[in-house]
Amino acid sequence: MAPLHNVKLLEVSRVSPPPSSITDASLPITLFDVVWLQLPPVQRLFFYQFPQNPDNTITTTHFINTLLPKLKHSLSLSLRLFFPLAGNLTRSPNNGEHEIRYVNGDSVSFTVAESDADFHLLMANHPRDVMELHPLVPQLPVSDPQNQPLLALQVTIFPDSGICIGTCIHHAVADGSSSMHFMKSWASICQSGDESLIRSRPFYDRSVAAYLDGLKRLMLDQIANFKRDQVSDSLKARATPFLATFIIGRADIETLRRRILARRCDASQKPIHCSSFVLTCAYVWVCLIRSRGDDVRDKNVHFYFPVDCRARLVPPIPATYFGNCIGCCRCHAKGNDLATEDGVGPASEAIGRTIQALDGGVLNGVETWIPEFVSTAASGERIVTVAGSPKFRVYDTDFGWGRPVKVEVFSIQEAGAISVADTRDEEGGIEVGVSLPKGEMDRFASLFVEGLKNLRS
Repeated sequence: MAPLHNVKLLEVSRVSPPPSSITDASLPITLFDVVWLQLPPVQRLFFYQFPQNPDNTITTTHFINTLLPKLKHSLSLSLRLFFPLAGNLTRSPNNGEHEIRYVNGDSVSFTVAESDADFHLLMANHPRDVMELHPLVPQLPVSDPQNQPLLALQVTIFPDSGICIGTCIHHAVADGSSSMHFMKSWASICQSGDESLIRSRPFYDRSVAAYLDGLKRLMLDQIANFKRDQVSDSLKARATPFLATFIIGRADIETLRRRILARRCDASQKPIHCSSFVLTCAYVWVCLIRSRGDDVRDKNVHFYFPVDCRARLVPPIPATYFGNCIGCCRCHAKGNDLATEDGVGPASEAIGRTIQALDGGVLNGVETWIPEFVSTAASGERIVTVAGSPKFRVYDTDFGWGRPVKVEVFSIQEAGAISVADTRDEEGGIEVGVSLPKGEMDRFASLFVEGLKNLRS
């Protein structure tokens, strides 16, 4: 299907750190990076609305002459701090292993475009065909599989309406925490013009995870025969997916918590971990299963979500560690149990118990992460995966034009995942991105909205 609106390409350029500001450097791949070597990149869209002032409209010419130079200059300064993003995923000439290598003069692809689409429809919460958003998403150019770029950016101007900044990051170079560290630093430098004001600098010392190299080699052996297409095909939507955003407010989360805890009859049971994240994921998981109908109700359904390992490792590593440092949490339940009116209870129990088990060691079972996921995907049983975290505070990414009006994790449509984030306008609420075929999306939306109405009644 062709895109549903026109996007005019204005410029394709490359942006580097300031000349000779970074010496050549390489970073070895760690255990946490290995998982992502063959998986698709992460793509996000940040929508910014221009002030609604008829006397101060922003034309394409104004954007190119005034805003674009600041964006490029601040990006260059940001890449001096986050130099791996300008480098490439390649092989070490010493041992042949994967590494991230930066060579003086390396750069990132930077595309500028203009769209005639309705900005407000594209950044809205209602379901949109992914083809409407696809022209806003940059692609990582790969001409040499042995020398893969790690970051591509696209800025699309909607004259007199807004700007969309699209990012495409190879997951092997950074997890969500590191990606957002880069984005917020870039935004801060663009706003202030002063790189020295960035107090939170990325931490690159990979020796803090060197003791895990034995497990890294095990994982490399496991992915040697990994069939990406086999797993990707089993997770992809069966029809052209739509993207939509659903919000569960703080009051609804509190009501869910009270109801779940009130239904636990046995006071002697171990307390359940009942955080906002757990409750939101449980509610969405149940709506997803019920929207699928009878084809999953007599089967196991699986829920995978990430956990930041930085503070959970022994010894812990700095919160500003740049790279991947996320573990894999997984749980399952019977579709029949989740499809009931009280399905959020067992869903919360499954997710909450999985989080509580992390107290016994965040890397327990690490050797099964890859083979278990591959075998589950190949089995055809329903898998829901999660991207993002409310802790990233994506709506704090202000380039000087105000906070984003919408942040979208576009890449969830690749695997039918869901995304979670903080909400823009309410502290304590959670925003959920969902990717589903149209009919399934309609059923999900009805179940989601009706469920919240019943909570409030």
